[in-house]
Amino acid sequence: DGQDAQSYHPSMTLFVEYVQVRFEPIMTHIVEGHTVRGGGETKPTPDVVLHCGAMYRSCLKHIHLFREIVSTTDRVQRFVFPFLDTYAHSPNFDLASDAMESLKVVFGVSTDSRDDLDEQNKSNMYLVTADFLDRDYEEIWVKRFNPKLLSSEKSNYIIRRMALQILSSVLLTRLNYKIMVRYIHEKQNLIMIMLLLRDKSPHITLDAFHVFKIFVANPNKPAEVIRILSDNKVKLCAYLDTLHKEKEAKDEQFRDEKALVISTIKSL
Repeated sequence: DGQDAQSYHPSMTLFVEYVQVRFEPIMTHIVEGHTVRGGGETKPTPDVVLHCGAMYRSCLKHIHLFREIVSTTDRVQRFVFPFLDTYAHSPNFDLASDAMESLKVVFGVSTDSRDDLDEQNKSNMYLVTADFLDRDYEEIWVKRFNPKLLSSEKSNYIIRRMALQILSSVLLTRLNYKIMVRYIHEKQNLIMIMLLLRDKSPHITLDAFHVFKIFVANPNKPAEVIRILSDNKVKLCAYLDTLHKEKEAKDEQFRDEKALVISTIKSL
């Protein structure tokens, strides 16, 4: 990265080619390196895990390697799901946060990892991301992301907050339209976001609002979503009216969005 990026381009090309030829063993070692044990201890060795995380994200910067990682459901199972199932839940704050940073890159949310790409490669990266997130929708969103990263019983504050930010960015990315439509049509997803709207943390409630507004703004709400919003509209509107009053006073866009959400729910 940076001013010297071009001088390293030939070396990077050779690096990508080398990893592509030996993709399976190299990527297996990098991903499994997140659980390397040393010194006879049962805990992961933090410095090894962090180095493996950096190598993993470096591979994700290259379209050919990224495509290899998510090319099939089997590879996603081996090279992505461990981060959702295990690594993001490490009791070590640094390791859990590092795993979430890797997920941000995989889900196409961390734009820094793609800033150095030309427009064609950047576009291809987002297309590959949208394809695998849609192809493996059930395994990613229903079986893992919602119950493991957004649940207050299974995740801590920082994981829930980062997960909400990932979710919001994915749903608002134009190329993820199919994913967004599917997600906001499922009542269980709405119920989970409504619960997060009542979280004790103001940061969580604000991030949850930015997802909740997508459900409300949907012009083609399914009947069960309309029913949930309608049955709870009195309490919802009263609660939303008091939500982040201090931000509302300073942020005109937030104030307008909140007013639109409240008026839309009232009209149901």
